[in-house]
Amino acid sequence: MSDSPRYARTEVSDGIALVTIDRPSRLNAWGSEVSAHTVEELIAAEANPDVGGVILTGAGRAFSAGADLKEESTHNVDDAESYLEEHQGSPIFDVLGAYSKPVIAAVNGYAIGVGCLMCCCTDFILASSEASFRLPQTSLGILPAYGGTLRLARFVGRGNALHMALTGRAVGAEEAKRIGLVVSVHEPDELLPTARATMQEIISYPPQALRLARESLRYGYDAGLAATEQADLFRQMMLYQTRGSAKQHEPWRSRQEGDA
Repeated sequence: MSDSPRYARTEVSDGIALVTIDRPSRLNAWGSEVSAHTVEELIAAEANPDVGGVILTGAGRAFSAGADLKEESTHNVDDAESYLEEHQGSPIFDVLGAYSKPVIAAVNGYAIGVGCLMCCCTDFILASSEASFRLPQTSLGILPAYGGTLRLARFVGRGNALHMALTGRAVGAEEAKRIGLVVSVHEPDELLPTARATMQEIISYPPQALRLARESLRYGYDAGLAATEQADLFRQMMLYQTRGSAKQHEPWRSRQEGDA
């Protein structure tokens, strides 16, 4: 048996899979292993015939505090061709975006960068009163890639999406509800029970109706996303190589080291 840590876990009860991003010591910072483990858990839950729906959440004080800036490959590109070959999409976005079962996000704390954007790939979001959403990418000299700003705009509209993306400011739970990012806000100890009750109601309905209702909305929205994702690869590749991006990353790297 491997002694390496497992950064995601799943609990199945009453037809619901609770998938938890489990790296609380780093505020569930999103690195290659965290991504791989979370994707594996989601795929396994999707394939499990005993699972009717999935709740995605985080362990500890964060849903996910964003990209792990301690990983050398994070926000960095050495060779343009290799980068484009390896990044035809984002595994977590691709899996959640095409998920065949109802999936909701229960955001328990910080949802920063990719942590915020992966929520926008779920069907809808429930939030703890302690939740906070933020897109700091432009302050780092990059952008919310893989169509991130467009994904956010689907929830909050063009103006609110650009306001979040261009200012990088934090949006608290109540404001997130007001602008349409989350559907409801709950006390921390009520978040998961509410998410379970909500999903229990959803999966009590005919699965064919759930599938077709989700497909109808997804296909309508996705008409313009593929081109945006691919174009963002080139934009991001260029930004990763700029001096401004390198300079702006340094305070964030130091801050994450202090949190460790």
